[in-house]
Amino acid sequence: MFDPFRLSCLDYLIWLRSGQEATNRLACNQATVSRNAKSVADFLELDARKLEGEWTLGGDLSLLNAEREVHQLYRWTKGEALRIDAIYGVGAPYLEGLAAPWVGGRSDFMGITYPLALLRHSILDVWIGCYPDLPEEDPDFAVIHLSRYPAFFLVDRAHPLLEHPEALELEDLRGFPVLALPEGAFPKMQVHLKGLGLERAPVGATRHEPRRWEGRTEDQLTISYGSPHTVACFGGAKVPLPLSTGLTLGDSLVVKRRFAESEVFQQLVTQLRGRAQFLSESRSALECC
Repeated sequence: MFDPFRLSCLDYLIWLRSGQEATNRLACNQATVSRNAKSVADFLELDARKLEGEWTLGGDLSLLNAEREVHQLYRWTKGEALRIDAIYGVGAPYLEGLAAPWVGGRSDFMGITYPLALLRHSILDVWIGCYPDLPEEDPDFAVIHLSRYPAFFLVDRAHPLLEHPEALELEDLRGFPVLALPEGAFPKMQVHLKGLGLERAPVGATRHEPRRWEGRTEDQLTISYGSPHTVACFGGAKVPLPLSTGLTLGDSLVVKRRFAESEVFQQLVTQLRGRAQFLSESRSALECC
């Protein structure tokens, strides 16, 4: 019904949230993206709106989703313009410089619900998610693990706990606000962190925004969570506390099960496992699976 470019204009807007980001990947101008996206929505009598930074479509999506499945099958069969994205912090080490047929996203997800919806509706082809919050029991998806590493308590370099005279204990963190993502962002991870009993300072963001995450620690009191990836992103501005969270995280590929054995996906797995091996050599806390 729709040619691949026309439907991609709509789905890239939904995926990337930005006309400029879509044009960068589709090699056209924003007017072209907007015109084609609107034409698809209008033809299907859908109400397209941007709510809290995310594009949403109101109406009967059954025909659109069926069309998306056909286009996704075409991408996998031809090995063309396959879309891959990741949670925040993981994009640079795994996706930078990734050759065709892969088109990388913004790697700014701070939860599992939205990227899994993009995968399920054939807008996204592959996602690098975060262990343990993965759809391993979902029959529609296959999960391939790349690495494991500890979760850290992250603080500003001038945080008073870094000057604590004795070995830190959880009790020493009480009284300091600890950032917390919205309920359901990473359910398994959040169950563990809630169990620590620390004061929680909610962050109402499902995409990474510096001012709403690491920017909150600039008061030199607030504590956030991180990983070897996010420590690298901060370039030394944020450092781990010498205290274990007791939580193990990891990088894992998520793909629709029907495409997991395809040659192009297996080539991606080999390439990203190679990058995980390289990361394990430069980030001592990270181990390959």
